[in-house]
Amino acid sequence: MEKKPLKEKVYKALRQDILTGKIPGGTHTTASSLARHLNISRTPVKEALQRLTQERLITSLPRAGYIIETLSDEDIQDLFTARFEIEALAIRKAARFVTVDELKMLGDNIDKAKACIKSGELQKMTELDLEFHTVLYKASRSKTYYRICKNLGDLTMKYRHGLNLVRDLWKEAIENHTIIYQALLAKDEEKAFQAITDHGQQAIAQLLDIMKKIRSDSFFKEEI
Repeated sequence: MEKKPLKEKVYKALRQDILTGKIPGGTHTTASSLARHLNISRTPVKEALQRLTQERLITSLPRAGYIIETLSDEDIQDLFTARFEIEALAIRKAARFVTVDELKMLGDNIDKAKACIKSGELQKMTELDLEFHTVLYKASRSKTYYRICKNLGDLTMKYRHGLNLVRDLWKEAIENHTIIYQALLAKDEEKAFQAITDHGQQAIAQLLDIMKKIRSDSFFKEEI
């Protein structure tokens, strides 16, 4: 198998760290400091930073490096609202076209999530949450909905990690996933639509509360 170019590896690694919140919003960095941190030359780092700038995940500061984008509460609400409104459209189609294999994947996902909550392995929950929703996107049999939902899902990933701070919030999320799953089993479009809508409204309210707490507890951020 052909190895991926270094610039691609650097780009994907930095993008993942930003989306998951490993590199927090508001963090300042430079190509030189990142190159030293990664023990590589500046060229692949600069190319990766240019791509991330185009995606608006970071902002270039003239002669002063880069800063990781951070969103206001209104921005976060708009982002999640857009995501769940598109998902609500996609799930109507998913209720019609979801396969037996996809239903099994959703059921297995819920079982794994419950096991993680019980064992306290909350760090795995964001990945399982993303997996659950990705199956929903695919089940719509719409390439357009899938691409839009997947992109919005990736952009919300760093904020979804905030749920790891509170076990009960993940419990509520899994309860919502179960209602969605049952609606799809029944091929009930309206119930599925209402379930994803309720899930979205609850998730937005919870995440905004969590982000306020995170900000109040964050007095400074170190440069990576």
